[in-house]
Amino acid sequence: MSPNEDVSAKLSTLLSEVDDASRINELSKAAALLREASQLAPQDEDIKRRWVSLQQREAGNSESLTTIKTYIESREEDARKNAIQALSKKQLDPVEASEAFDLLLGSSSDLPSLDEVLSTLLGRQIEVRRLVAKKIIASATEAFEQLSPCGDETFRAFTGLLFDKSLWPTEDAQHTAQQDLFRLCIASLIDAGVERPDRLMKAVARQLAVQPENVVSLIDEDVFDIVLSELDIRHDNSLRSQAMVAMSRLLEVSKEDGEKLFASFVTNHVAKKTNDDLIMAFSAASSVFPVLPAVASRLFLTEGFVQGLIPYLERNSEAAASGKKKSKSLEQAALELLSAACVDKSCRELVRKYCSDWLQSVSEERNGVQEALAALVLAKINEESVDQVTEKLSGLVIGGDNERDQAVEGLAYTSLQPKVKEKIASNNALLTELIAVLKDRPTAAFGALTVLSNLTAYRKPQSEESKKMSQLKAYANSSKPAPEDPLDDDKNVTARCKSVLDKDVIPALVARCKQSTSPAIIALVVRILLSIAKEQKHRPSMAQQGATRLLLQIIERTSQTDKSTSEASLIERTASHALARLLISINPAHVFTSGLPVTSAVSSLIPLLTADHTNDNNTSERDLLPTFETLLALTNLASMSDPTAADLLTRSATPQIEDLLFSTHPLIQRATVELLCNLMAHPSGVSLFVLSGSADAKRRLHILFALTSSGDLGTRRAAGGALAMLTEWDLAQDAVVSAPEGKGVKAVLALCGDEESEEVRHRGFVCLSNLVQGPGGVGEKAVKVVRELKGQEVLTGAVKRSRNPEVLGVGVEVLKVLV
Repeated sequence: MSPNEDVSAKLSTLLSEVDDASRINELSKAAALLREASQLAPQDEDIKRRWVSLQQREAGNSESLTTIKTYIESREEDARKNAIQALSKKQLDPVEASEAFDLLLGSSSDLPSLDEVLSTLLGRQIEVRRLVAKKIIASATEAFEQLSPCGDETFRAFTGLLFDKSLWPTEDAQHTAQQDLFRLCIASLIDAGVERPDRLMKAVARQLAVQPENVVSLIDEDVFDIVLSELDIRHDNSLRSQAMVAMSRLLEVSKEDGEKLFASFVTNHVAKKTNDDLIMAFSAASSVFPVLPAVASRLFLTEGFVQGLIPYLERNSEAAASGKKKSKSLEQAALELLSAACVDKSCRELVRKYCSDWLQSVSEERNGVQEALAALVLAKINEESVDQVTEKLSGLVIGGDNERDQAVEGLAYTSLQPKVKEKIASNNALLTELIAVLKDRPTAAFGALTVLSNLTAYRKPQSEESKKMSQLKAYANSSKPAPEDPLDDDKNVTARCKSVLDKDVIPALVARCKQSTSPAIIALVVRILLSIAKEQKHRPSMAQQGATRLLLQIIERTSQTDKSTSEASLIERTASHALARLLISINPAHVFTSGLPVTSAVSSLIPLLTADHTNDNNTSERDLLPTFETLLALTNLASMSDPTAADLLTRSATPQIEDLLFSTHPLIQRATVELLCNLMAHPSGVSLFVLSGSADAKRRLHILFALTSSGDLGTRRAAGGALAMLTEWDLAQDAVVSAPEGKGVKAVLALCGDEESEEVRHRGFVCLSNLVQGPGGVGEKAVKVVRELKGQEVLTGAVKRSRNPEVLGVGVEVLKVLV
């Protein structure tokens, strides 16, 4: 061993002895050991931290330890808050960390909110995290048994240590720890009496999601058997949902081997022919269909698979008919499998061919969950029965209980049809119940939101090019394009949106978003809000019910997540678009306060000024509506007397605004100029055009000159308004008059001579009045340039065409100055 290695080993031993002495309160011995260690390494940071800790111990002033002891002894809420606050704001040294950990683990298991305090310790304190990592390396089983009973958040923090690279001496140590914990979770799930199996399954799913490569070698038939078994419909939804995540990741990382293990699990359990085994097989297969439909459908389409199931199901039904005990769970598992299988066309045909009679009998003879599921499957395989099925499902939603989730899911499917949308929207009791579900029944919330989304969805407009492509595809398939259903035209969709809005859907959506952060849920919420906000008359009511604040909260929450996923990006863009629609039509002064600043809305809308490039491979189909409606909303915000919105826009969105001035779409260009016009009411907007010596300001001014001669009346009118407001400022007057080749004055004279609109002429007169009456030499210079350009003739002709006394008065006053 080299001298350096010898010193390092001795130092490590001394520090370990220091910690042991401190732990048993032998502070003088700890001090003596630290002095010896200091002679070996005077500048060592670990030694310095221990000296500080020892001094605090001797003074009895370790705040965090004191608050933990007080919390344990008093069991009071204030003491708990103090402990959490202390642990969150100040780091413990290694000795304190060890003592704090031992104190909390050694406390009574019924200590109020122990899980919260212990998870804070594990999550926030780096030395505690290092300590537990060392415990895992020493004995993963002991650490697991010590911390797994301590609560959900503690267990989550504990298993989360596996992914913090800084805690592990080597990558191999981290990989080994991950494998050890994975094995322990799987082994614990085998125990029938284990408490909170969903917590263990969540840890398994997390490992498979974050770093599957470190445990892929452990995935075998036993792992698949355990995870697939937990998909059993008889288990709690919390466990099944975690098993679903784990199963999807298992199949993803194990690829073909995983598909074989899945198929083997299902076929083996079906072959045993017992009710328990069939339920497990059906539950697993129905869960895999949405994740990997190709894999599940191959198994479902295996010769004899479906045909062999029907006799078991019929015998179960016959037992019920003769008064014998039947398995409701078997029927439910089979129905869920058939429903899931309908996602595939070939599977759907097989269900129709072999299962229709059995499904019909279940629908007619059962009640509750089985009745709802049978009705759902019948709707999927037979469109002719959709009216009857919808009626049955509607009744179950209104008057049912346990079967309500399945009934809502059924409506989510049938409500894709326009005639069903109309029936649901006109059924007040059903609509009221669907909206109530959002607040009171989380398990059915996704289905209810899907129904509402179907009801409120507007038909996507097609360009002429898209229509021609549809016709060509139909021609290639020797068919005619399907006619558009009149029940899905804008008039009918708007009426359905009003029905939904009138049932106080906004507060229900707010409540749902408070209870869920699921991207799938949030995506449906913002889609519904965007649709309802399309009708201008709906917007004030939406704002009053809290839609503006909800959208801003969703945007803020989504902006803090990883937006690399298309789903997160779409949610944020849709929410911003819905916000824009609301802000077009409402008075911003009534919405924004110090508690809800207008800057939050402006920041949310600015990204929509850039077109969505997700369809860049087909630019003709690029949707410019979000950009257009955002411009209208920002124009409204810029009209506020408070300059905050205008200042932020000019500071953060000038490049985007300038780009949009060149848009080839006349409505986009017009809306951009209207925004500029409102910005001119604020110094920050004016500064864009008159910054002394700024090349950018001169360029923008020349763009504004050019827009005064636009072929679009609305654009000319807005450009004239912007120029009229701009020329109220001295610096702007000089810039306009001094423009090379008289371009500024020419632009003003063009406004004055507009032959189409008196409004445009009025704006021109105001501009000219501002210029010729400018202070100092500016006015004189303006008069000279106007005369050189024969502006008197233009103005005289314009005055003669004017009929409005106010416009006429301004023109006459300017003529007097020129004469």
